[in-house]
Amino acid sequence: MTCGNCSCPFYDIQCVVDDCVHDVEFAEGEVLFMQGQASSDLFSLTDGMVKICTHTPDGREQIVGLSTPSNLLVGLQSLSDDRYAYTAIAATPVKACRINHRALLARVRDRGEIAMRLIKAVNAQLAYSRALMEVVGHRCAASKIASFILLMTPKAVHGACEFSMPFSRVEMASMLGLSEETVCRSMATMRRQGAIYAPRGHVEIRDWDRLQDIANGCNGGHMVA
Repeated sequence: MTCGNCSCPFYDIQCVVDDCVHDVEFAEGEVLFMQGQASSDLFSLTDGMVKICTHTPDGREQIVGLSTPSNLLVGLQSLSDDRYAYTAIAATPVKACRINHRALLARVRDRGEIAMRLIKAVNAQLAYSRALMEVVGHRCAASKIASFILLMTPKAVHGACEFSMPFSRVEMASMLGLSEETVCRSMATMRRQGAIYAPRGHVEIRDWDRLQDIANGCNGGHMVA
């Protein structure tokens, strides 16, 4: 089959699961799968961003991870679990390949290179999760927020740019362990310093070096971007 999803770990080889792969699209806010639901598929993103959420006993949604097109497979844990351990929600409009994981595992048994591609996908997910954890581990609010903005910046951009920010101030606060008031106040300060302009739903980086300095400022010069 012909596939245009060059972000998929299996893009440059013949699609390994043949007719068990389907192109799917999700609107912003639509659920790919729910925590506790019987697992059957994983998703290779072509475009967009997916937020990974768990639900607390009192019903609150907690964002615990993100996934973007970059050799990442949403629902990868479902290869070994009978049920999804988290909920995946489209943070933006999403295009993806939906892959039946039983069919994929059947190919893995026959083709060693497919197992290597899966290992690469796992490593990519771990690297991205580690970057997000390092952002959360920053010691001061401004450093966390600046580093998070840099992490969200499209790849290969290292200068003035504008992009959509699919997370509200409340969601950013939840991910970073801050209050909404702190996020709003810190971003307002960055705007006054000329580092960013951030109307709702967008971020414009106006001074990349200044934003990096803010990200570096509270933890000894270490910054994730």
